[in-house]
Amino acid sequence: MATVVAVAAMVVAVLTARIDGVSMEPTLRDGDALLVDRLSPHLHPPARGDIVVLEQPNGVAAVKRVIGLPGDSVEVDGTHVDAPGARPRPAVLLRPGGAGPWLRLDEPYVARDWGRPEFCCDPAGRGDLAMPAPLTLPAGEFFVLGDNRGVSIDSRTFGLVPRDRIVARVLLRYWPAGRAGALASAPRLVPA
Repeated sequence: MATVVAVAAMVVAVLTARIDGVSMEPTLRDGDALLVDRLSPHLHPPARGDIVVLEQPNGVAAVKRVIGLPGDSVEVDGTHVDAPGARPRPAVLLRPGGAGPWLRLDEPYVARDWGRPEFCCDPAGRGDLAMPAPLTLPAGEFFVLGDNRGVSIDSRTFGLVPRDRIVARVLLRYWPAGRAGALASAPRLVPA
């Protein structure tokens, strides 16, 4: 019986993660417990919108959302306007596969106020408060952002994330019980 309990405890430890901080609010909150898949990132690359556990350059694990895929052109436009007369706001613009027209990433899960106009990206994928510069992601590199863009430390800070530093894909939240379940909302591409 003790062996079964020890094996079960090890499996749970290997397949879980806990949120520490507010960078993924409102989707995930400080203290949320997650069930993660540590095998699939090694078998196939993450998709746009996947929430993943990654290893930051400093070795610390973080939970972020995949925004840009290898080959995509990415730009964060800090003063994007959706329609004439609309209030400018930051928006992620993408050209999937680096071709075709620019599309805006419609992200219903993002905390609405980024807190400041922001532009991105330098050649490493980091934010730059000057003017936006499109970046085409190299093979094997991903652009990730937290859902709470005003406070998140993500690709705008530490740069692009190589696939081998994406260690798990988040499957669901299992704690707190009142908010347990699958994580809603995937981004969609709409005309810019």
